[in-house]
Amino acid sequence: MTPIFFGKTLPKRLTKRKVFYRVPRYVVEYLLAKYAPDGRDEAVAVVQEVLQERYVGPDQGEWVRDQLLRHGSFVLLDELSVRVDLSDSRHTARIPSLGELRVEVPFDLPDRFPEVLHGLWGTIVLVHAEGTTRVSDFIPFQVARLDLEEFIHERDCLEEDAWIDLLLRSVGLEPQGMTRRLKLLYLVRLAPLVEPNLHLLEIGPRQTGKTYLLRNTSTETFVVSGGRTTPATLFYHQLLKRPGLIGTQDLVVFDEIAHTRWDDVATVSTLKDYMESGQFTRGQRMLHAQTSLLFMGNADAPDVPPTTVLPRGLKGDTAFIDRLHGILPGFEFPKITAELLTDGEGLVVDYLAAIFKRLRALPAEPDLSGLLPAGLTQRDVRSVERITSGLLKLVYPGHNWTRSFLEEATALALELRSRVQDELHRLNPLEFPRSGSAAQVASQPDPAPEEVEPDLEGHEEEFDVNLEF
Repeated sequence: MTPIFFGKTLPKRLTKRKVFYRVPRYVVEYLLAKYAPDGRDEAVAVVQEVLQERYVGPDQGEWVRDQLLRHGSFVLLDELSVRVDLSDSRHTARIPSLGELRVEVPFDLPDRFPEVLHGLWGTIVLVHAEGTTRVSDFIPFQVARLDLEEFIHERDCLEEDAWIDLLLRSVGLEPQGMTRRLKLLYLVRLAPLVEPNLHLLEIGPRQTGKTYLLRNTSTETFVVSGGRTTPATLFYHQLLKRPGLIGTQDLVVFDEIAHTRWDDVATVSTLKDYMESGQFTRGQRMLHAQTSLLFMGNADAPDVPPTTVLPRGLKGDTAFIDRLHGILPGFEFPKITAELLTDGEGLVVDYLAAIFKRLRALPAEPDLSGLLPAGLTQRDVRSVERITSGLLKLVYPGHNWTRSFLEEATALALELRSRVQDELHRLNPLEFPRSGSAAQVASQPDPAPEEVEPDLEGHEEEFDVNLEF
């Protein structure tokens, strides 16, 4: 009998070699699966050689330009982001390793690979002649053949526990020794990749891999680390007529949230509008998006109320906090150690990311009748439904979930939403009294409501194009 997921798995120990650390894991695994599926040393050496020759960082941009000038061509591995120039009726592209240099691309490239309009990794063949640099060929890093029904059939060949373990190994984690609860919490971290418009907060200790799973699993995850956010970069740039991160990425992660700046009232207002409705207005445009948001930050102790870590502009804003679907218990995640990173067999991560992309478009719509307590608001119900849906898609992509897992997922979703309720009650106990309807995380005495400093600074220019997050 042919083994399940034949040709789609990889020994994760191969990705641990130091030469691969500077390269995104989905790039490494794509190359390993292509050139070294059996893990033989000589085959892995080929991958190392390919990366050494073709993967360069921004600090080597001048060297690449020199090679183009001297030899007229160069092959590299990088992300290709295509822009449409209507004034000149052409396409140009930006390649991170070449800095701000714009290169021309074939007119039919966006037709063949629409993802390049938002950024797509691959092998890029560049040629330079008569003062012009252009892309002569592009081979994307993507699954050549993706059969969702085949994936679902192969998943159904595994028991629930075995499948959850395979999922965790596929994203680089070793499930052996983990509690059932910890495994499910890791899956909640992954849920925004398969569930659109799912917005979560996680505050915990450092070095627990808050962005590790997501940054290395999907090319359509963008991590914002510090800096100031603007409507132009997040939503829509009206001068350039270009969508921002929300609308072009499946997931935007705000890492080190305490060090981000949200001092623009227009940005916060638009953010809350989007989190509530999945749409936002910029100028005369009404835009819709399905981007999920994950806010992550650090705290020194588990008894610190999680939203106190939020920066000014978000801190103490109950309208923003109420739009979070859940708050993850960050202090339950262990620090990343060598033992936590798996050596075992897992699905090739670019294949898994492509599956997640397909699952994202398929609603789960679980029937939660009889599982939700009385007294929940519509936001509470919607929040529980989305977290539950994300877990169901991950564990039962064929929508054939068991009643026991549905109950387990719903109970966890209720708990994560109850953490939001706890924060709302702490900040404004009159507006958000204890309903007693959802499972409370802890029965600690309520602290005094937090005093929020008024924002007395002037608003920043709306069309700021600051990209230095």
